[in-house]
Amino acid sequence: MKSYEEAHTPEELNRPVPYLPKKTSGWQTLFVSVLWFCLSGVSFYLGVQALKAQHSEKNENVVAADQGKPLQLANPSLKSSLSDLGLWDSLGKWWNSTELFPTQGSKETGVSSGNESKSPLPQNDDEVSFRASTWFSDYEAMKKTVHLYNEIHPFIYGFKGRTTNNGDLYSLWGASQKHARVAELRSLNPRVKIIPTIFRWENKNEKISENIGMNGRNDIRDRHIQNILYEVDTYGFDGIDIDYEGMSCEKKEKFEEFIVILSKEIHKRGKILSVAVHPKTSAKKSGLKVCKGLNEKINMDFAENWRGPMTHDYAFLAKHADRIKVMAYELHPRKYRNPGPGPQAPNVWIRNIIEYAKERVPAKKLYMAIPTYGYDWALNCNAKIKSVYWSDALRRQQIGVTRQPTNIDKVLAESKNSNSWTNLSRFSWVHEGKTYEDPSIWYHSEGCDRVAFFMNRKAFEEKMTLLRSYDLGGFSFWQLLSDNDPGISTYLELLVTNKLPPVPKAQTKPKNPDVKQTAPEDNQDQEEAKNNQDLVKK
Repeated sequence: MKSYEEAHTPEELNRPVPYLPKKTSGWQTLFVSVLWFCLSGVSFYLGVQALKAQHSEKNENVVAADQGKPLQLANPSLKSSLSDLGLWDSLGKWWNSTELFPTQGSKETGVSSGNESKSPLPQNDDEVSFRASTWFSDYEAMKKTVHLYNEIHPFIYGFKGRTTNNGDLYSLWGASQKHARVAELRSLNPRVKIIPTIFRWENKNEKISENIGMNGRNDIRDRHIQNILYEVDTYGFDGIDIDYEGMSCEKKEKFEEFIVILSKEIHKRGKILSVAVHPKTSAKKSGLKVCKGLNEKINMDFAENWRGPMTHDYAFLAKHADRIKVMAYELHPRKYRNPGPGPQAPNVWIRNIIEYAKERVPAKKLYMAIPTYGYDWALNCNAKIKSVYWSDALRRQQIGVTRQPTNIDKVLAESKNSNSWTNLSRFSWVHEGKTYEDPSIWYHSEGCDRVAFFMNRKAFEEKMTLLRSYDLGGFSFWQLLSDNDPGISTYLELLVTNKLPPVPKAQTKPKNPDVKQTAPEDNQDQEEAKNNQDLVKK
């Protein structure tokens, strides 16, 4: 009987029926007792089989919903009256301890129930002053290293629809995968927070419009929010990470309205709202920019004068989100125009980003995200620009000269044929007076001189030392891959077990050279950086 139903006895049964005792022999009593015990056992067995069938049917329904049936918002507030009696938790513990259904570790799911690593787990969230997090699409790499992180972002959600939105999401994981993988990751690290990402990079072929209420479609925005909440409720995520990039400036206010509403619903559930934002550095001179469609002018106190950063107001978003994750990479994107070849996130730039962000975001909410990849450019021909990972760098090192740190001024001065490196020399002013901690490989291939910047443990550690010198909430990186330098995981082992030496606190307002991210081209450089098969290894 449900808690809201009242007991009701038919009127004809109100009168009590007298009980007339009857004497029975001992053997009859014994026979009835044995028969009752056997029937009870049979009933229990049949009940278990019925529950198994119901469980199987429920999984089939979840899969069917994942294949296109309409989404309905789950209501997590409905509870049995047993919870008021303190019995629900006890029953749940007994239920989970039995083998009524196949669970992780069984042959049916093929999921290991044991922790694959003997390393200590990260501390509880409240005990951590500098949290470790990462985005990932490489699930096998995540399983092996989940014990190193306080929170993780499965990079699995995107928008259905392209130039128009209908509020719906697609997922790279199916319904059964989401249930199984969440359970497995939590078995490997019970303390980890699983906060999946919804990604869209806006370009001429894909827009972020109706899903945030543009074109008067608040109904689609609300449907979009309901679908997000359904995913969080259904799969037991610890929150959601919003990664809406490259929006044109007239979408700033609608994006903020969307975040305010989503934040209230997420926080009602006791969950976390994370927002990924474009990197910004302080402008030499502030001003106000008029954007058609906005009620207020944009305060241009940042140097990056292009569409993406204009829609991400750090101070406003920090009032409503629990995590502000600054994507501090793509300083030298995959293109031959300004600024040309170079590292993705040198410390000289990261420091400027931190200084800007710390004035607008509470320290505990502020995360800096750094890259684990690099690019390879031709210096004196128009050859294809390539992505570079750890294994790629090892191969290139066999045929070239590796420099770390990298001083491009010095390389240009010492190389005999540098006068032919037009793809680099015409932007030599970008690198004047700078020495990068990032490694680079200078080599010759297929008739071209080339340079590859990449990430190894030494550069990663120097960037992390910089981040640790500030009072930040934590760090993230794009992205966790099996192809990363294994030394990065070794470093993180030391970080999460507090075995690294302390670092001096950063001095406030250091005078750094003017380094800022330039606007991407319309050929979707940054979209390719997110979606390219080389970067997103599934």
